[in-house]
Amino acid sequence: MEIIEIYLFVIGCSIGSFINVVIYRLPLNQSIVYPNSSCTECNTKIKWFDNLPIISWFLLRGKCRACKSKISLSYPIVALSTGLLVWLNFYSNPTIYSQLPALIIIIYGTILCSILITLAILDFKYFWLPQAITIGGLIVGISCSLIIDLSNNFGQFSYALYSITASLLGIVLFYLLSYVGFKIFNKPVMGGGDAKLSALIGSWVGIKGLLITIWLAFVSAGIFVILGLLLKKIKRNERIPFGVFLSFSGLIVWYFGNEIFLKLIF
Repeated sequence: MEIIEIYLFVIGCSIGSFINVVIYRLPLNQSIVYPNSSCTECNTKIKWFDNLPIISWFLLRGKCRACKSKISLSYPIVALSTGLLVWLNFYSNPTIYSQLPALIIIIYGTILCSILITLAILDFKYFWLPQAITIGGLIVGISCSLIIDLSNNFGQFSYALYSITASLLGIVLFYLLSYVGFKIFNKPVMGGGDAKLSALIGSWVGIKGLLITIWLAFVSAGIFVILGLLLKKIKRNERIPFGVFLSFSGLIVWYFGNEIFLKLIF
């Protein structure tokens, strides 16, 4: 079991390294596949041995081998965080897929982690939830549930229907919240990206999981805002990247399942 956990961590760190590429290049409208990575200061191509997740950053002491310019600490942090979150899938217990083999849960959880971490970082840095990723993640979520139906319950499509229903509920809820918020405050309070992200999460965790995710997101965002105001780190009416709270709430529900939160709520 320990070998599998090590593999998961290493795979997660590698995915995190790729996520670093995505969050740097996507806002610049650059290809995330080609060309190979290069220093952002001197454009020197990065050799494979200088591109090992986390390890290379420490061996290079956080500096480019060619021009000695600083390499942001965010690179190893993202790789390490992704590695840990992917590793946690070994212990995850998503309610919607609790009856499936552990390998399927780990594979699906790794995909979901990769998508939500990318979206959380992009929303944190740019207040941006790219439609290509949210819609893509939604399609992948529904496709995964459909694959399970075709493998186990051919002709019933129970997982797929549940996934689609949760997705529709997610997008309707957030557009409704946006409409009500606009009527009350006379300005947009929710972005369209949040609605699509909610639909994406619903496709992975189901209806109950989605509702718990939204509840967790609003509670954690509320605590964040209150503390920020008390500590004078946030100004009144300042925007917050709500997609960050949605993403990590969705991951928490995936890891721990619904029951522990239903007991807290009720």
